[in-house]
Amino acid sequence: MNQMNHYHSAAYPVPDQRGPEPVLFLVELDPQRVVDGVRYDENYLADDVMACGTMRETCPICEEGHLQLVLRQKNVRVAHLFCIECTRCFGAFLPDGSPALAD
Repeated sequence: MNQMNHYHSAAYPVPDQRGPEPVLFLVELDPQRVVDGVRYDENYLADDVMACGTMRETCPICEEGHLQLVLRQKNVRVAHLFCIECTRCFGAFLPDGSPALAD
């Protein structure tokens, strides 16, 4: 029997190396303070903003989808979480009040 298969079988699961998932508190941010862009009608438009991935947190406003992680870039001043459904920006904080997203 192949030892590699033996140790990764259901009888011997690989222990999860991560700790418990931290609780994040989300605070809505003004997009004009977060991203360089322009206000157009009721929307704020910004060019060339790239999301880095989808988070487990869902939007607390529209509750439609998972938030996208946006790190600092050329025209992004503050790392934040973004809802693609309702186009809102959020800061993420740990229970002690410290920022969960480092700049």
